[in-house]
Amino acid sequence: MPANRPTKLAVIGSGLMGTALARAFAAAGHEVAVWNRTHAKAQAVSGGTHAFEDLREAVSGRELVIVSLSNYAACTELFASPSISAALTGTTLVQLTSGSPSDARSGAEWAQAHGVNYLDAAILAYPSFVATDYATVFYAGPRALFERHREALQAIAMNSVYVAEAIGSAATLDCAILEAYYGGSLAVLHAAAMCKAEGLDPKLFFAQKHSFLGLISVTADAAQGMVERDDFTGDQCSLNTHVAAIEHIVRLSRDARISARFPLELLANYRRALGAGLGEQELPAVFRTLAQD
Repeated sequence: MPANRPTKLAVIGSGLMGTALARAFAAAGHEVAVWNRTHAKAQAVSGGTHAFEDLREAVSGRELVIVSLSNYAACTELFASPSISAALTGTTLVQLTSGSPSDARSGAEWAQAHGVNYLDAAILAYPSFVATDYATVFYAGPRALFERHREALQAIAMNSVYVAEAIGSAATLDCAILEAYYGGSLAVLHAAAMCKAEGLDPKLFFAQKHSFLGLISVTADAAQGMVERDDFTGDQCSLNTHVAAIEHIVRLSRDARISARFPLELLANYRRALGAGLGEQELPAVFRTLAQD
């Protein structure tokens, strides 16, 4: 859908994500400059974008500059040149490079020192999901700045979520969601490996995904209230019982001669909660033991 007000913007980085972002902006009717260290990659973006060989020319006069690089170090190196920082003065930099909250705060400090408006952003999507209902982008920074550019930014994700003004909050939420995703995915794959090792077709386990996803959802809902109240008492299932169940998983893994590293790590964390005297409380009580290493 064409943009109501076309925006002059630049996308820095022409990897898989940067390419998807640039094409989505162009498809929405925006004037899109693209730049990549390897110029041929910028040229290959096409899709109505304009490839620049000179970074200063690519960002000069742009209302928005979207950065999607491999890491923050690459960004720091690019923007170290006085001519580049001068060209960015007054523009809005949207940092979509993956990193930690401290990376985002360092980027904001640089931007403030050089008169550059700054939004810390994190995209929760594969490149193929950009500009679809499956894409979500989290933003942090001045709310007025986000609102000023919301319409243009929705070209890459209609679900553009403002998190908070504190720089780093978008990266924090992104890391939290990814930890749940990666941890959950590893658990699912280990569970499938247990089934296969015991001669049970893993497809029978995968067919029960709504069972374990439902349990996670119920636990997350309960944990939210318990964390807010700092009260983990309940009458559903004690940590003692959960630890006994994890011990069975460890035994199964060892008996089946598959890796027991993952369930052992789970067991160590849950037993730590028992050692803190939380055995009679509900599963979310483990939260209390995670504030310190």
